[in-house]
Amino acid sequence: MNESIEQQLKHLEEQLESSIEHQKREGIFENEANIRFEKNFLAFQKYYPSIAEHISSFHCREDFCIHVTKSGHGNFFPEGESVPLYDDEPLKQAKEQVDNYTKKANFSRTNYFSNSHWESDDERIHVQYMLKLTEQLSKVKDMKSKRLDSLPDIFPSCLIFGIGLGYHIPELLKRHSFDYLFICEPDLEMFYASLFCIDWFSIIEKVDKEGGCLFLHLGISYEDFFNEIFKISEDIGAFSVINSFCYQHYPSDEINNLIKAFFDNYYQLHQGFGFYNDAITGLAHSIRNVEQGAAFLYANQKAQQSLKDIPVFVVGNGPSLDEAIEVIRQYQEDVIIIAGGTAFQSLIKAGIKADFHVLVERPKITYDIQKKIAPESGYKDVNLLAVDVMYPDVIGLYKWAGLGLKGPEAGSAFLSMASMRYYGRGITALPACGPLVSNTALSYAITMGFKQIYLFGVDNGYPLSGETHSKLSIYNDTQLKSAFKPLAGASIKLEGNFGDDVLAAPLLALSKTTFDRLVNSATMCDVYNIGAGAKIRGAIPLHSEDVFVQSNNLNREEVVDLIKAQHFKNIELNDIEQLVGLDEFNSLCDYLIDIGNREFSSREEAHELLKAQQRLVYAYRKSAHPHLFHIIKGTLLYFHCPLLTLLYFFEDEQETLEQFKNVFDLWLKFLKEIQKDFPINWKTKCNWSKPEYQD
Repeated sequence: MNESIEQQLKHLEEQLESSIEHQKREGIFENEANIRFEKNFLAFQKYYPSIAEHISSFHCREDFCIHVTKSGHGNFFPEGESVPLYDDEPLKQAKEQVDNYTKKANFSRTNYFSNSHWESDDERIHVQYMLKLTEQLSKVKDMKSKRLDSLPDIFPSCLIFGIGLGYHIPELLKRHSFDYLFICEPDLEMFYASLFCIDWFSIIEKVDKEGGCLFLHLGISYEDFFNEIFKISEDIGAFSVINSFCYQHYPSDEINNLIKAFFDNYYQLHQGFGFYNDAITGLAHSIRNVEQGAAFLYANQKAQQSLKDIPVFVVGNGPSLDEAIEVIRQYQEDVIIIAGGTAFQSLIKAGIKADFHVLVERPKITYDIQKKIAPESGYKDVNLLAVDVMYPDVIGLYKWAGLGLKGPEAGSAFLSMASMRYYGRGITALPACGPLVSNTALSYAITMGFKQIYLFGVDNGYPLSGETHSKLSIYNDTQLKSAFKPLAGASIKLEGNFGDDVLAAPLLALSKTTFDRLVNSATMCDVYNIGAGAKIRGAIPLHSEDVFVQSNNLNREEVVDLIKAQHFKNIELNDIEQLVGLDEFNSLCDYLIDIGNREFSSREEAHELLKAQQRLVYAYRKSAHPHLFHIIKGTLLYFHCPLLTLLYFFEDEQETLEQFKNVFDLWLKFLKEIQKDFPINWKTKCNWSKPEYQD
């Protein structure tokens, strides 16, 4: 009995000591956590003021609590969870996780070393060098070295999915450095808790001191996450994310969805680079379109107000157009109709005259095809909406032509700069106006001020039954089939507007994503998506039989004249050759070649050469010659993305550097060739007239 009492007293004494020790740990943690929070807040105020504002206004739940573990670190129960994030030793747990993840690393990277889709081309320098690049990269397949499986000390990019309390982040950065660090946390409360637990100020200062870039995606949904990544890759270059080490800190539905969204859309990071011949042709066309007196878009607020209550039908040529033809015919006198690409001819066949025809492709084939398929009266009573890089001869086919800036393009950057210089205002850039003509049509509708927008035949995918276009389409015309090729490779499954999936080729899927971005940004517009195409985020799904437009005695001709008179004007530019900057382009190429001729003997030194070239080219975006950035940027990405991937793809560093030099030398030869070509062809029209995709 006495022994039992002694044991009980001992147990109570141990509990008391444990409680006292825990209170001491809590006191120490509280003091350190409050000081840490203040330092972190000041760091965010300095480097990320918008995040600091969110921190200062953040309201956590009533039972918000950071628990102190036996090791003296924080632990946390996410909202709705009955299990904490960590065990009794969060820091030890984080170190073990970093060990495991870096020894057997998960990389998001593309194998560039298989066959390419490029076809032989004797005219375009870019394509010629892509064929040479493909041939050189194919030799990499014969390398004996095995793939790099562990994370090197220095690596291009890192994507961390999940902050938790953040203990893994400083641990990872103690051992490894990254040029670009993306950290994503969908739970804002989790990030807020981490401010008490880790030294964010040290992380931010370390990345800044090393010349890296830190991107924080906080409280973000998986739907928006990839859009942010895509926007960053466009802004600073796809090489920022094309070869990334991926790290998932903790499992959750939100984190899993973020990761799925990234990998489902990864293909988009490899598209839309543009390239040298496209860029120089676009520059030439933009300049020629100014010289021949085309009208350019200067969006007018008064005109936008006048159009806000007028319905507009934006018409594409997808299969769903067929079931909507009668609806369009019924309401054609009560709306403005903007027809994209070949949808214009489909409407003509149905006896419907569009108010505007939209074209976007710059090759000469656009001109050849329009002449071939013109209705009997030609286009002399038709209004054209196009982009600044449009093939110049197309303009003369139409009664009137209005051009907006396509951007990001060499021609668009040049005209914007020149317009600012001469008129104090840039020509209006059409937002999210590519890659397809239907994207351009919607961009015009929103930019001009329409608020009631109906999308017909804008399918962005093919139904599982296999149709690619409307039955009225010239794609079904036996005499014109050779000039039109529907996009092949429709293997990407997209959610349908009414539930049934559709299949999309990569370009159609990219078009759909661009629609998502544009519609979401147009918060003051009601956009109705009619038909069983792909679902567009933010648009209202609507069956054609449910479309209702109130009779409004609309004078369509007056509205069209208002648009032309108030939204567009002709411009004149002097000293164009001087503005183009031939000497500046020559100096830029010299500098890039000089960088490329520097010695290197390690992955890191080779990587530094790539970074030096990238930073030089991207610096031109905000220079006096921003168009020169676009002239080189596209082909730079086509070379640098595989070069960067090659550097960190295999274990054997010496063999890697030998292969790298062969590909890098090819890139330097390309620079020398365009250095000679640009002064000769900066004003040469496109002569490319081979059959290719038209929408």
